[in-house]
Amino acid sequence: MQLFFLILASFTPPAAWAWYFRHQERREKEPFGLMLLSFAAGMSAVPAAVLLEKPFRPALDAGAVPTKIALAFLVVGLGEEALKFLAVYVAVYRKAEFSEVSDGMVYGITAALGFAGVENLLYTLAFGIEIAPARALFSSLAHGAFTGLGGYHLGKARFASQAPWREVLVGLVTAAFLHGLYNALLITGLSSSAGLVVFTALLYWGLKRRFRRAAGEA
Repeated sequence: MQLFFLILASFTPPAAWAWYFRHQERREKEPFGLMLLSFAAGMSAVPAAVLLEKPFRPALDAGAVPTKIALAFLVVGLGEEALKFLAVYVAVYRKAEFSEVSDGMVYGITAALGFAGVENLLYTLAFGIEIAPARALFSSLAHGAFTGLGGYHLGKARFASQAPWREVLVGLVTAAFLHGLYNALLITGLSSSAGLVVFTALLYWGLKRRFRRAAGEA
């Protein structure tokens, strides 16, 4: 029964965020089946991220501050965002329903929230359900925002007539940088809890602005 509540606490908030951002599109809403597929693809990326980060875990946990910062950007940020982008590409990028720029944001957010749900579960199993509220309100939203802001460029790449890889690269760098910055602030203690709340709020504000911008594009 306890495991059931941990799973519920871990996955309900990301699912709710995914539903909320699905309704930020001003045109046609994405099919529920493809949303679920994106969410599951994001979940499936977690084992690869764990394996990728495992050799660096001692340095991330107890290394010097410059080392932690470098790893936050180059391993955690870049590695996890690349896996989320791959999840979106495999699951939905080539589907006919991926029909406008904002779809890159919606599917990117959804895959990221699936990823966040598994992460939430791993953290609650390790540290207890007490951390679930913070994970739900901030970490889940932050994960969605990183990939959603990068996903805008993934959406542009889908309809680019020339060199779509450039948009993909811009999107990946954007998502990885934001993710790395968030993790650097978190794991080094360079920002207070209030600072992380403000940072997450800015991510949300940026995401809403980017949705409005995408609404005016193909």
